[in-house]
Amino acid sequence: MYESMLTHIDAVACSGKVIISANDSTVVEIVKETINSGKSASFYLTNDQAKAVKAWYWSPERMKTSKIQPISNDKKARIKDELGIEVHSFRFSPIQCECGHIYGGFEFLQQGIRDHGVNSVRGVFNLKNSMFLQANPTLVAICTNCDQKLTSRDGGPDLGDLEYDCGQFWDAA
Repeated sequence: MYESMLTHIDAVACSGKVIISANDSTVVEIVKETINSGKSASFYLTNDQAKAVKAWYWSPERMKTSKIQPISNDKKARIKDELGIEVHSFRFSPIQCECGHIYGGFEFLQQGIRDHGVNSVRGVFNLKNSMFLQANPTLVAICTNCDQKLTSRDGGPDLGDLEYDCGQFWDAA
């Protein structure tokens, strides 16, 4: 078993990615420090590590100020019918483009499929023993109506307002 795991680790490291092995509290602290630093990084966390980070991140204060909201059952059905992705608990903070179009959970997943492929997006939704976390994501959201790069609510170039949270993946900005 360990030989097989090391083969996978070796392949990931060979691709230029870093693998960190540490106890849960150390990993949680590394993730928190990354979020607070503003640096962008992706983490694959155990479910317990992700639960600890989420409990810290989604404080009552953040929940009050966040624009994140659950996507509707209609949007879930549209995502399944048009994108072939089944989502359950998925929250997203929509952003309105200058053209009036709303960039929401559907458009986010559609762009993810366009950028990474449907199998990658499905793979993230199918994680069972881990969770994907993007700290300070660098996504450049593109309006599906006018192809314009979207900006934050204050007009800045970053999308710190864009937040998403799902059972298998989420962001922390």
